[in-house]
Amino acid sequence: MKTKEELKLYFENGDIPKQENFWEWQDSYWHKDEKIDKAHLNFAPYPEFIYSPTDSTEITGLDFIMVFPEGVKTIGGFQFAVAYQNRISKIKFPTSLERIKSRAFNGQYLKGTLTIPGSCKTVESYAFASAVASVSKLILENGIETIEEGAFQLSGSPITFLEIPDSVRFVGKNAFAISSLQTVAKPIGLDISNAGIPATAIILDRITEE
Repeated sequence: MKTKEELKLYFENGDIPKQENFWEWQDSYWHKDEKIDKAHLNFAPYPEFIYSPTDSTEITGLDFIMVFPEGVKTIGGFQFAVAYQNRISKIKFPTSLERIKSRAFNGQYLKGTLTIPGSCKTVESYAFASAVASVSKLILENGIETIEEGAFQLSGSPITFLEIPDSVRFVGKNAFAISSLQTVAKPIGLDISNAGIPATAIILDRITEE
């Protein structure tokens, strides 16, 4: 594949590019309708120091911030489940994302704010389930439709408020098994009785806008 500098040489002032020059230029980039092979995705995790669970002055290793590039539509199951070389603390998803498959980030050490873009229609079972995550805020953008069983089973996370957007049509068993939840806002008519939400949590029904 030609480099950017080589491609530029075809289009200098006075040049007359040939058909193959234009084709080489087009073949050097991904079209938004093309499925990107994950082998060609060069993820560049950003390192982030983590501290000892008992002593905040002691550095114990590294967590990583994972940024997925625009164009990615599906994140495969188990692809980023916890492993020694793959400990993720924060994730940034692209607006092109359409589906997160089962157990994609199972057991990860996520923390801070976790945002799922509205373009993502389905979050499959146990996609983010983790007893070691410490997510403080879960943002579900409007556009999400299906949240499957155990998708956000974050038993150790200190989330107190959750807003389920109007676009959600189905919530699976223990999808929000988060023991710290105090208040949940949801569209009226959406069944979350089996979602694992604590019995002490206040449920606020919201009339959806047509």
